[in-house]
Formats: sequence, structure tokens, C-alpha cells
Amino acid sequence: MTDTPLPTRIFLATDLSARCDRALARAALLARSWHCELTVAHVVHAVEVARHDQLASGVPSWHRPESWAQTLERALRADLAAEGVEATSKVVIGTTADAVLLDASDGGTGLVVLGISKDARRDRLQLGSTADALVRHSRVPVLNVRRRARGAYQHVVVATDFSDPAMHALRLAAHWFADARLTLFHACTPPGSATSSGPVAIASWQTAMREHCASHLAAAALPAAVAAAVHQMLESGSPEALLSDYVASADVDLVVLGSQGRSGVARALLGSTAESLLHALDCDTLVVRGP
Repeated sequence: MTDTPLPTRIFLATDLSARCDRALARAALLARSWHCELTVAHVVHAVEVARHDQLASGVPSWHRPESWAQTLERALRADLAAEGVEATSKVVIGTTADAVLLDASDGGTGLVVLGISKDARRDRLQLGSTADALVRHSRVPVLNVRRRARGAYQHVVVATDFSDPAMHALRLAAHWFADARLTLFHACTPPGSATSSGPVAIASWQTAMREHCASHLAAAALPAAVAAAVHQMLESGSPEALLSDYVASADVDLVVLGSQGRSGVARALLGSTAESLLHALDCDTLVVRGP
């Protein structure tokens, strides 16, 4: 199997809101499990820092409070201490996407973790655009956390269109989450309809899909025991609806998606870009760029 080493450092971007508490808990759990470093950064825009500091600039220097960035950093350290999380903390002035991409570009970060609220529609303009930008441009896997971290991931689904990015996602999921139940999920609408194609044509299509999936698994070169344990879900119908329904009905903790820019599983499997899934699936989502 192609080498997919565990991350040596996890980078969590937080806005200090309750929404990001779940992301912090998950990032800390993964860091402990993988014995890797955790960096927690609160990113603020320069205009916000300037506005808050301007409010305090009119008081005498001996009464002047600390800078707002210092206040935020102190609050961040207090939050980490209260949660018992061992991490490097910092406040970064700029945009979240730029800060994450800059940090990941030094080669030290192996996973980026973000928090998205369950009802993402309200936050789509700010947080959604950040997550979307990272999915499009980050070479580092991006984990978007929705659910409370009650323990290690138990059921991981790799959505596949049998492409190279999907292959990379499968290999990574099998290595990073070796103790989880692993499901390979593929869905698409066969050519024609059940009435026009007939049961023979449908059966032939199903056979072809099973063979395609078997070839994909074989090419992934997973360890024999791991490959034998992979559960396969090959469905006919709307991919997006079927994947969402499967997540809800099969106790799925995490969906892993392979993406190559604006192609890969996000487009070929679901007919949309990967960022849309961050807001559609009611579970954690890991987007992995192709090698």
C-alpha cells in the first residue's frame, strides 16, 4: 500500500465560539491517539484588532489595557487549560484560509481541523467560505467537525468514483482509522431507466459495478486483512441523496472524500464540488486532495 503516514502535527483553526468546541475535542483526541503535536490558532482580521485597540487608545497609558490580540491569546490559553488540552496556542492576524494555508505550506502540518455548525446556512458566508476555500486549495487533508467527539471514529465511509483521488482517500482512511469499520460507498444512476433497460440490463450494470469495485480495491493494495473487512455499498440512484441517507441510517461517524481541485469524487460522484458536502452531510467530513 502507498505510504500514508500519520500526521505529525494537527492545526486547528478556532473562533473561540461554542461551535468550535467539538472541533477542539476531536483534534485533541486525534493528537493523543496519533501521538502528534496540536497547534490551536485563533485567527482575527486586522480591522477587528485595530477597532478594539482604538477604543482603548484614549485612556492614559497606566490605565490602558492589554492589546486585544493579547486578550484573545489569554482567553485561548484559558480555554485549553480548562479542557485539559495540551497544545501550542497562538493568535494570528489575517484570514483563516490564508493562515491555514501559510502554516500548512511549511510542511509541518498533516491535518487541518475546522468546526462547522450543524445549521451551516447561517454561517455559510463567513465560515462556509473559509472551509470551501481550504477544500479547493489546501494540499493538506481538511477535517470538518460537526458531531461531538465521544471516542474514536467507529464507522468510516469512503465515497468513491473509482478515480485516483478516491484511491488516495481510501488508502489514507484505511491507515489513519485502522480500527474503524470501513465502508466503500459508490452510487450512480445507471444509463436508461428500469422500465426502458429491463431487469437483464440492470443486473448486467450491477455486475459491472461489483467488478469495478473489486478492481479498485485490488489496486489500492491494502493489507489482506483490511481489504477483506471492507464493506461495499453499491447503489443505483441519486448519489447525494443515498449518501446522506446512509450516513443517517448506518451510524456513520466520518465520510472521507477524495478531491483534486474541483474534480474527483466531489464532482464525479455527487455532481457538485467537495465544499457543498461540508454543509450537506450530517457527520464529520474529511476531504483529501489527490497525491
